[in-house]
Formats: sequence, C-alpha cells, structure tokens
Amino acid sequence: MEFQIRHAPVFTVVEFQLNESEEVVAQPNSMISFTPGIHISAAIGQTQGEGSWFAGFKSLLGGESFFRAVFRAKRDAQTLLLAPDNNGDILPIELNASETWYLSRGSYLAHIGDCRLDARYGGVKGVLSKTGLFLLHVSGVGTLFCQTYGAIMERELGEGEQFLIDNRYVVAFSGTVEYELVKASRSLRHSFMSGEGMVNRYTGPGRVYYQTRAKPSLGFFGLLLNAMT
Repeated sequence: MEFQIRHAPVFTVVEFQLNESEEVVAQPNSMISFTPGIHISAAIGQTQGEGSWFAGFKSLLGGESFFRAVFRAKRDAQTLLLAPDNNGDILPIELNASETWYLSRGSYLAHIGDCRLDARYGGVKGVLSKTGLFLLHVSGVGTLFCQTYGAIMERELGEGEQFLIDNRYVVAFSGTVEYELVKASRSLRHSFMSGEGMVNRYTGPGRVYYQTRAKPSLGFFGLLLNAMT
C-alpha cells in the first residue's frame, strides 16, 4: 500500500493506493472519495480483530468514535481519500514493535497495518490539562495518521530534557516520554493571571508533536463532559 499527504498544512488530505485485500481503518465521516473497487464496513472500536461493545467503549474513553470505518480493496489499483475534521495537517507516524505512542483526545484519524489502540487512564491531571481522563495508547507495526488543528511542530527530547507545552496544543508523544501537570509560572497567581494556567511538562527521551492552533475552549463543564464521553 502507498499513501501521499497532499495540500498541507491547512487543507490536508491523505490519499491511499490500495491493492486487493489491503485495508485502511479510519474515523467515521473522514472519507472524501473512493473508487468502486473498495468495500466499506463498520466495526466497533479501533483495533483490528476487536468487535465487542467493550472495545467500542474503550475507544470512546480515548476520545474517539464508538465505531470505526474499514475500507478494504476488492481488487488492485484502488484509491481512497481521507480528510481531518479541522483545517489542519495530517501527521503520519511509522510504528514499530519497540516503540509506543500516546495520542491526545481527538488526534486519531486512521491507521494501516497491525496496530493496537487502547484507552489508558491519565488520572485527574488529564482533566485539568484538557486532555481528558484517558489517552489513546498506540502500539504495533504499521502507520498511524494523526489529525491536527493547524500545522505540525516536532520536538526531539534527549535523556532528561524537559519541554513545556500548553495542553490544548499537544497531538502525540512517545511512550518513553514522561509528562506531568505543572504551573506555567512559579507563582500560581502569575500562572492564571497571565492566561496560561496549567501546562504539561514533558521529560525525554522521546518525541513530542504539537499543533500551531488550538480548538476553542468549552469551559470547565464542557471539559468534564468531554472527559466522560
């Protein structure tokens, strides 16, 4: 299977070229167009081979849809075009057996290959940092496609190196990276009066991807509602 990222970084789409029996798993409502030789089916959850209601609820906890769309080629030379929900970029991440990733809420777009996606508990700090109670944990071998709001920025962290990011902008980070919720300033008063409040501090080694725009805040009660859905 081949893919190409086009029209970046604002009106980005990803175009797949599929041969017979190849599959793309994606978020519902992300498809723009496809050729007649592609069969579309719906499944529960995000992981290949899972079809239980429990898998669907785990997907919801990670901020994704209860169902997934599976696009399977019935013959060679088929084309599929997907797009994010927002005006932003698409980040492809190559997965291997020795590395895992965490995705912030709503960052997942699609994947190909043998990938496993599970909701992992992020604690109360996940709510306070606007990422939700759960993060989406991704492992396996294949390619993961993340959707962003705006363009993509990357930060490679060395052993023990730290980097702080406003939580609304985080897209994905390596499983080796540790994160914790901290004040934006040493003073709590200055943190909140400056409008920055709480941020996530990431400690390497590993990579962190973040976006150049943030979705409008829903407020505290909207945040709690999103964390539970």
